Amino acid sequence: MKHAMIRLAALALAVSMAAGLVACGGTASSGSTSTSAASDSSSVSAASQVEIDFSKNLTEDGKWADVNLTDYVTLPDYKNISIPADEVNPTEEDLESQRQSFVEQYATPTEITDRAVEDGDQVNIDYVGSVDGVEFTGGNTNGAGTTVTAGSTAYVDDFLTQIIGHKPGETFDVVVTFPEDYNDSTDADGNAMVLAGKEAVFKTTINYIEGDPIYPEFNDAFVAENLQSQYGWTTAAQANEEITKTLTEYNKSQYLQNYLLENAEVKEVPEVITNTLLEQEEANLNNTAAANGLPVEYLLMMYGYEDLDAFREAFKTQYTDQIKLQMIFEAIADAEGLQPTDQDLKDVFGDNYDTALETYGGTAYPLHKLRIDNGYNFVMENATVA
Repeated sequence: MKHAMIRLAALALAVSMAAGLVACGGTASSGSTSTSAASDSSSVSAASQVEIDFSKNLTEDGKWADVNLTDYVTLPDYKNISIPADEVNPTEEDLESQRQSFVEQYATPTEITDRAVEDGDQVNIDYVGSVDGVEFTGGNTNGAGTTVTAGSTAYVDDFLTQIIGHKPGETFDVVVTFPEDYNDSTDADGNAMVLAGKEAVFKTTINYIEGDPIYPEFNDAFVAENLQSQYGWTTAAQANEEITKTLTEYNKSQYLQNYLLENAEVKEVPEVITNTLLEQEEANLNNTAAANGLPVEYLLMMYGYEDLDAFREAFKTQYTDQIKLQMIFEAIADAEGLQPTDQDLKDVFGDNYDTALETYGGTAYPLHKLRIDNGYNFVMENATVA
């Protein structure tokens, strides 16, 4: 089961934007800035959830309708691919990079307390906001502290500019005016409070300025405390062994995918495939925005796209190879008679079988994904490392 999970993860990294047989949507990271009444607001409406037609243009057995893959894909020798060992075995540098990625998640910043805040500093602050002397919901860090960027526009008005020049330990008033379209809030008793256009006072305390991060050592104690619950590792040696296995599997996957792209001939990607996948990705983008209470336009900007047209163009140019790989793996599954069955779906979903079929609107989409996975697994299992 663990190896199957690794294979699916490797496939998802290189082949699928949507990460295979999982529910769409999710919650985006909030970053280091708290979301509160001090944060900026907008009158642009948040997205609403839309239905995704997962089975669109797929037959009941998970194949593309009206698309004969043999008309588009000419397969190379895929049964006995030999991979040089140095292409697969991770280097010590690779392993150290992975260990570092773990410890970085548990880094703590150096706390600078002997100078004033400067523009661009990461600063840990607390604040209590009020309008006309009345505190309002969402305007208080409750002493938990939140990290902000001095001088940025993440909070209303010039809130984060006013903290510049103050030193850790100081408590002072930050006075701002809420935008005219700002949402209402409530007081401690639940009474409605209008914030739009109102002047607000935030009693603010500078806790500390964040300096260079301090990283814990990747040792037995670190692994047992931080990684055991998620990965089951109890020692650094065990963690290193599993990291090595995972990187080896990933490197093997990458080599084989590159081999197939270079040696298979895909005459073209049928428009029906590209357009169907793009439509699903747009719906997924919309639902991710909705799950986070954001307008789609904001999420596009977070992802680095100017607008939806730019997203569509990027999809068609950047993911052509990934779509070709899907076609190649499906063609291999067909050539090897690896058509998945309903029993395979029951094995994958277990007790969630009925829920999964309801989510995906039937068996077409899950069978389609398993067809891709079956082709991928066949190539992985038959390749040798020399």
